[in-house]
Amino acid sequence: MIQKTFLFFALLITAQHFAQKQQASPYSFFGMGNNFLAKTVEENMMGATGTALSVPGNLNFSNPAAQTNMRFTTYSLGVINTLNEISDGTNKQRSSLFSLSYLGMGIPLGNKGGITGGLRARTGVGYTLYGENEDMTSDLTFEGSGGASSLFLSAGYQIFKGFSLGAEASYVFGQIEHVVTEVQDGITYDTREKSVSDLRGLEAKLGMFYTKRVGKTKNLNLGLTVVPESTINVTETSSFYKLSDSDINDFPRKTLEPVTVKGSVTTPLNTTMAIAYGKASVWQSSFEYSYNKAQQYTGQTLLNNTRGVVYTDYSRMSFGGYYIPKFNSLTSYFQRVVYRAGIKYEDLGMQLQGNALKDVGISFGVGLPLGKGLTHLNIGAEYGVKGSVIEGLVEEKYFNVRMSISLGDKWFNKRRIN
Repeated sequence: MIQKTFLFFALLITAQHFAQKQQASPYSFFGMGNNFLAKTVEENMMGATGTALSVPGNLNFSNPAAQTNMRFTTYSLGVINTLNEISDGTNKQRSSLFSLSYLGMGIPLGNKGGITGGLRARTGVGYTLYGENEDMTSDLTFEGSGGASSLFLSAGYQIFKGFSLGAEASYVFGQIEHVVTEVQDGITYDTREKSVSDLRGLEAKLGMFYTKRVGKTKNLNLGLTVVPESTINVTETSSFYKLSDSDINDFPRKTLEPVTVKGSVTTPLNTTMAIAYGKASVWQSSFEYSYNKAQQYTGQTLLNNTRGVVYTDYSRMSFGGYYIPKFNSLTSYFQRVVYRAGIKYEDLGMQLQGNALKDVGISFGVGLPLGKGLTHLNIGAEYGVKGSVIEGLVEEKYFNVRMSISLGDKWFNKRRIN
């Protein structure tokens, strides 16, 4: 137990020092980048559902109130490998990227509560784009990297039988770097603008979970989460300088004084409602709907990355579930395997060239028991399409391979003396 706990916190502290590229997507150019849903690998395998699901052996990032069903101390690490294909109707480009999704640990609080904490990715930026200035006299290269992470702590407690409440607090932090390089024929030096944006903010989530027995063996679950309006403060420092087009080490030749400006990103109130039905530890299916108004950018930060985009209302519909043939089978390994699948449809809350940006995906995966204990290896795949091939836009097809390992442990066992 002590060794597992020490390992978890060592990984958590070390993960904060990894400068990892979280995305390889042209759509991560806008705003703070592509948003990552607060979901575990298991939840993402089920179409990004989880608000009305509560499985004893799994962490739940969707709804803090759903942790009241936690029975074992659980450590979990999730990673993702993304394969992208970008197409403008004529040309195609492929990329691959591996990154850490989250580190989490959940601890039961008796038989009526649970607490979960950890670190997870919040947004990701990673792109390289090419263009020309308005008079077509020079070539432009746009590059971006970085993102935001969320250090979170959540807890849930059963108020009375079948009804639980929960809350989560998160500290959002990170750094995004945007670089614009202008190259002119016949000019010795290239011109470069480098902007580094530091992100800091607090977020909260409130949750409700209700379960009721239907018939002899089935349960009907209702889940609700509310994320109040939150503000992420942005401090951006921009540097302007010239460099030789043959200088691959980005060594400035002529530099202007850096300029620092401040701004903020406001995310309006988000509401997620979900319903689930099934037989616990055998099968459950769930439908989930999430909605919030448009994001708002204020101040002088991220100006280059918010031009040309109109932020609109965000919404997501998800449907998914799991099936376990026989979770306590002693004769068949595959009867203890957890099979998961789901679909999702997102309106990402952005309009480009007057066209709403959509994301449609399907997912599936398995949870593989390891040994005779509470450890599971979860492997899943997700295929989706973002955007479309229309004037000024591109279509992004992605294939995500997600993997997590969950280590279960029993704390505070009562000693018995015969």
